[in-house]
Amino acid sequence: MERYELPDGWEWKTLGECCDVNRRDPALKNISDDTMVSFVPMAAVDADQGVIAKPVDRPFSEVRKGFTPFSNGDVIFAKITPSMENGKAAIANGLTNGFGFGSTEFHVMRPKESVIAGWVFLFIRQQSFRDEAKGSFAGTAGQLRVPEKFILNTDIPLAPVPEQQRILSKIESLFEQSRAARTALTRVPVLMAQIRRAVLASAFRGELVEPDSNDESAASLLERIREVRKQSISKKNIEPVDTSDLPELPEGWIWVRFEELLAELKNGHFSKTPAFEPPGIPILRISAVRPLSVKLDEPRFFRGELEDVSQYELRNGDLLFTRYNGSLNLVGVCGLVRSLNEVMIYPDKLIRARFFENTVSPAYLEAYFSTALPRSIIEDKTKSSAGQQGISGKDLKDVPVPLPPLGEQQRIVAKIEALFAQADIIEQAAFVSLRRAEQINQSILARAFRGELG
Repeated sequence: MERYELPDGWEWKTLGECCDVNRRDPALKNISDDTMVSFVPMAAVDADQGVIAKPVDRPFSEVRKGFTPFSNGDVIFAKITPSMENGKAAIANGLTNGFGFGSTEFHVMRPKESVIAGWVFLFIRQQSFRDEAKGSFAGTAGQLRVPEKFILNTDIPLAPVPEQQRILSKIESLFEQSRAARTALTRVPVLMAQIRRAVLASAFRGELVEPDSNDESAASLLERIREVRKQSISKKNIEPVDTSDLPELPEGWIWVRFEELLAELKNGHFSKTPAFEPPGIPILRISAVRPLSVKLDEPRFFRGELEDVSQYELRNGDLLFTRYNGSLNLVGVCGLVRSLNEVMIYPDKLIRARFFENTVSPAYLEAYFSTALPRSIIEDKTKSSAGQQGISGKDLKDVPVPLPPLGEQQRIVAKIEALFAQADIIEQAAFVSLRRAEQINQSILARAFRGELG
């Protein structure tokens, strides 16, 4: 660390002058083999909080050899990559019988008289310290470590003990405010998810937009869809929905079976071993479909001819459902294909729904199938086989759908998209603020060790 001018009464020291580094506590000679001590593997150190979070008790006889010893008040610091970069460091406190044994990948610093452990700990918690430590790495790839000599020779600004205490108290006060802010910010995604669910619930109660008397009625729309279906795919009449257990709809809306709205419902192409890299025809991954989204940017590749699989081609406006998944809550979820600008097919564990033009909004259906009622129906109809949960196309067709006028569907979709966009903006702002909060913490530490924290 490059030295800079310090306040009066401060002085530059090395960590080796301020601490005994990697020295065994002489008191260990006086404890018996059956004395319980704290065992601290690397995983027990919480990198975010900088504390020993999950120690376990072991007899001294089990850990006296092959582990790094430390005592209450020592500062432990991970020396190996990536634990060091991740911030694995802590002040050892509350150790059973005052002693701890941990990973051999810890450096141990025992502050000397006139040095407070918290002063050393917060100094090494600085990102600037970790960056310099990384520059000192020795060893081979995957086994890079901070050498002891780096710790011994690193400069540290040392304030008088009363000043150390005052500054540490100030830092803790500022960090407490920062923690409160970060706790609030981490709740933002949860709150936004609740708001999105509330928006969807409101939409399908008819509370999100106003009806328009100029819209074609839902009854007329349904008759038009039935006529198109008879001419195109089937003349059979579909049994009406039993509405006795369904919620009451807004005036002018109608309960219909999902089947009545469909031009097609088709399982995808079975491809035993799609390739990870081109060449080939892009084939969507099963995991690409999640509630309200279809991820198009990481396909696999089918090594075959397009004419053999053209019936499985996707196009914008297709609604894709997951047919099988290991998790019940991901069976029957759906997303709408948007912004597709290349040939792409879909696999057999997905189901594609298509609709007649100008009859129903696929985006409206995408939103509806993400609400509580259809989710509960789908989960009730899901069957388990060989560790996989599955839903059939027949069962999907039977799901009841609230059908408003087409114009109202489109207004509902526009309102949902606008409100979701606002939620996205808030969530992104919270994410940026969280990143800034960590930068602020680092700024607080930098000012503290320059004596600039009033």
